[in-house]
Amino acid sequence: MTNPEDTMYSLKAEASLQEREIESQLQLAKQLTTQHPELALLYSWSLVEATLRLIAQKEELSLERFDPRYLVKKLAIEGVISKSEYQLLMNALPLRNSIAHGFKTTQITQNSVYELIELTEQLLRSLHTADEAD
Repeated sequence: MTNPEDTMYSLKAEASLQEREIESQLQLAKQLTTQHPELALLYSWSLVEATLRLIAQKEELSLERFDPRYLVKKLAIEGVISKSEYQLLMNALPLRNSIAHGFKTTQITQNSVYELIELTEQLLRSLHTADEAD
């Protein structure tokens, strides 16, 4: 008998953005950064989260939940992301949460958004690097 939660996770994973979609949408995130850093941060977070799910899938990690904090911690614990990548993501998460839940934040800078975008691009490249190493 199949666990219904496993089926639900599988369906959600299949509906996740794929690599090419993430790459093209990162360009929009970059354009938003100058005029709308809050929007750009929220959008960039969604793209990094989709990228992290792709990495978890490639690494064949079993994910029990979809929440961002769990995903970031799981990848760090498994050694899939570095300590500095983990720290950048954990620093961006409260900003993402503030925006997503309608709270004011003065901590967002264009630089913090660009860092998140650059990390997403780096993580996407790591998907290919891992392919070449195999």
